[in-house]
Amino acid sequence: MVAALQGRKAIVAKLGMDAHWRGAIVVANALRDAGMDVVYLGHTLAADLVAAVEQEDPVLVGLSTLSGNHLAECDQVMTAFRAAGLDDVVVVAGGTIPPRDQVELVALGVDQVFGVGSPLAHIVEQVSALVTARQHLRVPAEAPEPHSARSVVLDYL
Repeated sequence: MVAALQGRKAIVAKLGMDAHWRGAIVVANALRDAGMDVVYLGHTLAADLVAAVEQEDPVLVGLSTLSGNHLAECDQVMTAFRAAGLDDVVVVAGGTIPPRDQVELVALGVDQVFGVGSPLAHIVEQVSALVTARQHLRVPAEAPEPHSARSVVLDYL
């Protein structure tokens, strides 16, 4: 368990329509093991992701992409998030993202990019730091009841 993540909510989604799933599930499980409530959406589009974020109120959105369309897909997501006023949500991306594209993703508003093979401990550590740093932007909600972390799979498509 990671104290800064305990009881916090994350949404993990796959961008595009490629068939990958393993990395997203492994990261979702690592976040759950760190104490987060994780909602796994599977394949999703920007509008569906905005709807899920508005409904679930996560502190973190993790985007997984292996399709090679990460720049266009992340741009659509970040544009939709800004239009919906979701600037307080930490957004991370992972997958087969070349280093030259990582800088561009950060410029689009993605908070951190994790390449293939990033150690899970490093991902959890960085997510914890990002969530802690962004905490001051969030409107205080009711304190979550202490409970065990869980994973939920939702299909918004």
